[in-house]
Amino acid sequence: MKGKRKNIQYFFIYIIMLAASAFLIFGGVKQLMMTQDLKASIEQKKEEKKNLNSKKKELEKTKQNLTNPDYVEYIARGKYLVTKEGEQVFKFPSKDD
Repeated sequence: MKGKRKNIQYFFIYIIMLAASAFLIFGGVKQLMMTQDLKASIEQKKEEKKNLNSKKKELEKTKQNLTNPDYVEYIARGKYLVTKEGEQVFKFPSKDD
């Protein structure tokens, strides 16, 4: 009888150890997946930061150019067809038309 009872105790200990191991393994896998997601997110944010820094440099260059009266005149004449008094503007079709 004592041998059978001892076997039952070992069986329950075995089940408890198996459940604890499964719980720890599941938790570890979950943590690994979360780590991979965070690494991917970090890489995405680094790429986004790189693109934003590039755009910032372009905008700073444009801002600097807008303080130059010659550049402003060039843009106004070319893009918006602004003329001086007495001038005539002729617009020729581009190759795209």
